[in-house]
Amino acid sequence: MQRLYYLLLGGLLLSLSGCPMVDPFEPDPLPKYKPLLMARSQLEQAVAALPPQVLRNTGKIYLRDPYIYINEQYEGVHIIDNHDPTHPEAVAFLRIPGNVDVAMQGNLLYADSGPDLLTFDVSDARHVRLLHRVRDAVPELPMPQLGSIPQEYQSPNRPADAVVVGWQKL
Repeated sequence: MQRLYYLLLGGLLLSLSGCPMVDPFEPDPLPKYKPLLMARSQLEQAVAALPPQVLRNTGKIYLRDPYIYINEQYEGVHIIDNHDPTHPEAVAFLRIPGNVDVAMQGNLLYADSGPDLLTFDVSDARHVRLLHRVRDAVPELPMPQLGSIPQEYQSPNRPADAVVVGWQKL
């Protein structure tokens, strides 16, 4: 009986020796991303008020009664009529390529579009108007989790008129 015990224990130990050792202090590798690039001329022409879109990857939310403005990461801003909070109605989507941040003051909505800062008049939320664009007003969109743009994707290493409007996980 004791011999059977030692045989089973030995077999178990041998089978465990093939398992890779896991270092609990080794950090998980960061996911890899590639930049989504857009020609500057295309970026500037792409801003538009569109019909409502599906919410997928939302960010900041602003309430300017009775409307709600919800950032869609890298895409733009959803505009929702909240006159009846039990039945909010999506009324429009403001397409802003490269948009990750928004702020509001009074009737003005400020949004980044890649490296640019845009100002919109939202006094009529169903008919939003672009008032102004300041080129290269904000830093380029950094890679998620890294907080910067890797050397291989920086400006000198891509087409001259290309700007980063998002990041795609590989």
